[in-house]
Amino acid sequence: MKGSIVGLWLLTAVITLNLIANLEVVGYRLSRYIRPSFYNLSINIQDDASNPGTTFNGEVAITLQSNQSNLLEITLHKKLLNITRCLLYNKDGRLQQDIAASQLRYDNETELLTVPLLQPLIVNANYTLYFKYSGKVQSDTLGLFSKEIWNAGNSSARAHKVFLTQFESIDARFVFPCFDEPAFKAKFQLHIGRPSGYNAVSNTRLMETTNEGKNYFVDHFDVTPIMSTYLVAFLISNYQARGNISDYAVLSLPEHYNKTEFSYNVGKRVVAAFNELFPISYKQLGNDVLLFASVPSFDIVGMENWGLIFYSEELLVQKPGYTDGFVHKEFTCRMIAHEIAHMWFGNSVTLSWWSHLWLNEGFARLYEILVTHQLYPEYHLDQQFVIHLQTIFDEDAMNSSHPLSSSESSIQTESEFEELFGSFSYEKGASIIRMWRSAMGAVNFDNSINSYLKQHHLKNTSPSDLFAHLKQNWPAQPEVVLDTFFSDFTEQVGYPMVIVNITQNQQRVILHQKRFLNDYEDGSDATLRYTIPITFATNVKNTFDNLTPYTYFDKNKTTVEISFKEPIEWIILNLKQSSYYRVLYDKPILAQLKLALSKNGHSSIPVENRAQIIDDLFNFAHAGMIDYVDVFEFLENLKNEFDYVPWYAAYKGLIRVSQRLTPQQLPYFGKYLNNITSAVFAKLTVKSNSDDTVMDVYNRQLQVSLLCRYQNTECNNQVKLHFEADLEKPSPDYRETFYCAAARTTGYARILELYTNESDLEEKHMLWRALSCTRDYRAHYNNMVFNSKIVENKTDGVTQMYEENPDLITPILSMLAENITKWSNFLGDSWETVVMLNKMSESFTTVEQANLFAELIDENSEFFGTDIEVLESALERVKMNLEWAKQRLSNLNNYLRRR
Repeated sequence: MKGSIVGLWLLTAVITLNLIANLEVVGYRLSRYIRPSFYNLSINIQDDASNPGTTFNGEVAITLQSNQSNLLEITLHKKLLNITRCLLYNKDGRLQQDIAASQLRYDNETELLTVPLLQPLIVNANYTLYFKYSGKVQSDTLGLFSKEIWNAGNSSARAHKVFLTQFESIDARFVFPCFDEPAFKAKFQLHIGRPSGYNAVSNTRLMETTNEGKNYFVDHFDVTPIMSTYLVAFLISNYQARGNISDYAVLSLPEHYNKTEFSYNVGKRVVAAFNELFPISYKQLGNDVLLFASVPSFDIVGMENWGLIFYSEELLVQKPGYTDGFVHKEFTCRMIAHEIAHMWFGNSVTLSWWSHLWLNEGFARLYEILVTHQLYPEYHLDQQFVIHLQTIFDEDAMNSSHPLSSSESSIQTESEFEELFGSFSYEKGASIIRMWRSAMGAVNFDNSINSYLKQHHLKNTSPSDLFAHLKQNWPAQPEVVLDTFFSDFTEQVGYPMVIVNITQNQQRVILHQKRFLNDYEDGSDATLRYTIPITFATNVKNTFDNLTPYTYFDKNKTTVEISFKEPIEWIILNLKQSSYYRVLYDKPILAQLKLALSKNGHSSIPVENRAQIIDDLFNFAHAGMIDYVDVFEFLENLKNEFDYVPWYAAYKGLIRVSQRLTPQQLPYFGKYLNNITSAVFAKLTVKSNSDDTVMDVYNRQLQVSLLCRYQNTECNNQVKLHFEADLEKPSPDYRETFYCAAARTTGYARILELYTNESDLEEKHMLWRALSCTRDYRAHYNNMVFNSKIVENKTDGVTQMYEENPDLITPILSMLAENITKWSNFLGDSWETVVMLNKMSESFTTVEQANLFAELIDENSEFFGTDIEVLESALERVKMNLEWAKQRLSNLNNYLRRR
């Protein structure tokens, strides 16, 4: 028996090793032996009367060279294409080989197409590889896809389709056989066939249109600059242009022409600003054309195709009275700047592989902020940047975090590509680059970036190429090992916190560092250390505008000491939160900072640092490093705070805490809010004023949302008074917040009337969410939510009811449990109910709610089937949350009761 077990073990081991070996030999990447230089691409949409616009025909001739002798095959990409002809022409333009389609080898997993050759390619000679093929127009945002455009005011009559492309990151292969990796740059010339009644635009200027007969035309476009396949794009539509399509224009549906003036003007200003900023202007990059095209119901906000940027219609089209508020305009300005920044970062200078996505997206995000702030300073995006930084801090402190840069071999499969395009490469990437900019100084940074862009124009880069230019311009003092500094924040996961202690004589400050984690027991490596730029200011020396590091905290050192000639009262590190780390002050320093912030002018402590201290304190308390009582006592200085950015940090932290408070504890929390918000709410009130700044508008929305949700009497009374007396619509920025607050009091019936009469779908959905803020949850559920024909309305309505009325979550859960199977049937299947209940469980804060949830799961286990595992996991999370609150919030609850 023992021998049999050993034999079985050996057999299993051999099979396992063979499986691992087979996995390792799967090659997703192209060899570097073949290089394309030019694609001549023709795409013809088929005008099939019975099923128009579902297929296309294509032809592509790829000029390529080999840098390796004795090559007997060419490998490139394709996906879902039916190839009918493959020809290879030699350097003299003569046919060298006609390859039958049956001889082509294709791997479905890697999407690699191999063309066998009868004789080897001559090194460095030009060959032309020709394919004739057909493909399918997709319905989702992959490759070449279509969007249905409906006649305005007539939802039953479809007018036509819009055809467009989305190739980033690996979807050009859906439309033509190609070398679909960013390092395989080439020039492209496109010829787009389309039926009459449509027009086509592409990356470059339209050169001519030929009439092919039978109401079919082909548009021929100029040659593109050298670029990657993911940037090739075309659009077939009946759009109208604002501007000149041979130069600069915004393209939209004809009925939206008068709503694109704002985005058109923003784009002109942004391009001019970038032309001033960088050594190579947009047109000098190699393309004379820059078009913006609006895409209805676009899955993404924007796509930086060189010369033909696609934006969601909601962004480019400003609907008066609906999307022309400050929030939407700020977002429009930023996103237009973001995609235009890509013309330099991504299009001209392109990442060598997707594992370094931050080289594209981090720079685009940073320059989106810098340029928009330069052009539209009223949005204070320099200050608002810390909101982005603090948001990514939360994600980067989890076990699921990952380094900015990863090995090329770690990004191969489709699922790995999908994980790339979250907020991480954008927000952390921008934050780290901003840290380098602050440490080396703006002038040195600009010199580095200018030389980087010039040297690598039309080329591919890796982080080491960027670092080389930064090092050339880095100040000699203070000393720092730059390679280590760069790698600590790009190749290493997470970020540090600096712990600050002051000596008894108040003339020395001792700094320690450790990695910050939300949960030090989640399996993350807490031993990681970082090279940290140390900047500081004190009550004696106000140096908040000097972001040059005093020193660098060497990762190999245990402590850093800062000495002063005379005693100091307080010190602030990480000035304007310009670097990527948190700061934990000891109690004596924190007490002095609270006093300093309570004085007029906040003792000149800038907005960014006021927000930083608040955000850091909340996160230290969440991780169990300090008590929440310390945080809430410190927040009492908010009685003197009127700026939006610190209040945003407070709002985020307060909401997070409130989500763990029981309905019985919430009234005490509400009284605390009434106290710390009294001054700012008295200044802003619930009514917009003509002299409001943009930040006032943002802050009012935040204050009313917070106070009315937690039953602030003054907030509710003011909303009720103004809602009943003023029939004018609030501004788009504030409308949902105001209507939501009104629905809690006496405004439900009127908002329901507005909802019933509204034709704009986005506005209608906003009004639905506002209606769902009502405290008469049972009537709204029975009369509106339960009877809605839209699944999204049903689930959003329930979510809104308990999120905007957290004290009512127990009876809302009981109401759902009464007829959960009927509810699921109305949703269409049980999965939608599971998703909704899973989300709802995140807000459970009492044993009673946990028991109700457990009963619901137990009584409906057969109905939910295998999906029950999701709810069982949710129940375990609820128990963990209850235990967390017991450990972390007991002292806070006592504090709130005593106040």
